[in-house]
Amino acid sequence: MNVLSTGMGWIDIQHGGLNRYFADYTKAMKEFGHSELGFVVAPKGAKLPSDRNISNAAQEIKINHFLPRMRLVQKHAVEAVRNFRPDVFNPHFAFYTTMVTRNRIPAHIPIVTHFHGPWAMESRVEEKSTTSAIKNTKYWIKKQVEQLTYRRSDSFIVLSEYFRDVLTETYGVDERKIHIIPGAVDHNRFRPHPDRNELRLQLGISSYQPLLFCIRRLVRRMGIDRLIHAMVDVVRVFPEVRLFIGGDGPMRAEYEDLILRLGLSPNVKLLGRISNEELVQYYQAADISLVPTLTLEGFGLITVESLACGTPVLGTPYGGTKEILHQISDDLMFKDGTAESISKKIIDVLNKDSFLPSREACREHVLNRYTWSRVAESVTEVFTEEVDKRKVFRT
Repeated sequence: MNVLSTGMGWIDIQHGGLNRYFADYTKAMKEFGHSELGFVVAPKGAKLPSDRNISNAAQEIKINHFLPRMRLVQKHAVEAVRNFRPDVFNPHFAFYTTMVTRNRIPAHIPIVTHFHGPWAMESRVEEKSTTSAIKNTKYWIKKQVEQLTYRRSDSFIVLSEYFRDVLTETYGVDERKIHIIPGAVDHNRFRPHPDRNELRLQLGISSYQPLLFCIRRLVRRMGIDRLIHAMVDVVRVFPEVRLFIGGDGPMRAEYEDLILRLGLSPNVKLLGRISNEELVQYYQAADISLVPTLTLEGFGLITVESLACGTPVLGTPYGGTKEILHQISDDLMFKDGTAESISKKIIDVLNKDSFLPSREACREHVLNRYTWSRVAESVTEVFTEEVDKRKVFRT
């Protein structure tokens, strides 16, 4: 099947869950037997993998504004329809495909949209505007843009029940059009280290030091400030504990000041942006990964990545994180997103007063549920169903 997919950015250049998913997804679909043609919007001159049919739609300009990006995605999508002759159009980021209207796509080609999250809602949560009127106006405009693309979609793929509910309740999408296909992880890349003790020594962590790890974009909704506050009590009980926080974002300076003000500098370290290789190493070395996200956690890719490396995860009982951890044990969730609940659970686990699965069980859970071969098979079933529905339009 010829599949035309459009993403957002490319993971080796622009970090983020959607970009990670798109890179692994296009690889999995190719390995499953599909002919993939994909477009992303990356910085000018960005190098994309040569082993896949992925192009940078913004190669010819500097991408400093949304409108040129949208026009370029439209241009490349229209050319691909003519030359690649896709069986399915499969956008992964609504905003960039706003100008790829239904009349640009032949009637016999279904549009199956991957919904990775409510862009308008995420923007409103992170918006720094001083007045609610400005926030609400920006939210309304972005939501209208999203809905333009959703109205023309034949069906949707979401990664969790939580995002299914967001899609129906916020955007009015008919639930019958929505297919829940959980995400996956490259389990060959994310795997336990053959000599974990040696790895920890390389990272400066002794065998007696509990190592906690959190990887998040440093924005308010990720709950990093509450995790930092929680560490005050954790350090009081376990003075040798270390927390490494990977990722960057607009809140970094504020969080650095918070760590200093709370006297946590010997125990809590902001790593900044880390490479894909370093990410795997920190998962492998950690005793526990932490996911303190407060809202809009659509799947919880970092949860699955950590489990694949054999590292248990503690997280807030919200969204996709809750759905993943519930399958293992509800004991892996904080009572809520407060600093008090986070610190209590961490202390209980480190004291061995609360359940924690073995590293082998974590890995096995992923291999049984979150592999890309399972995703590719399920997505193919959706594509086949939608192609059959639109055969009546074929001339």
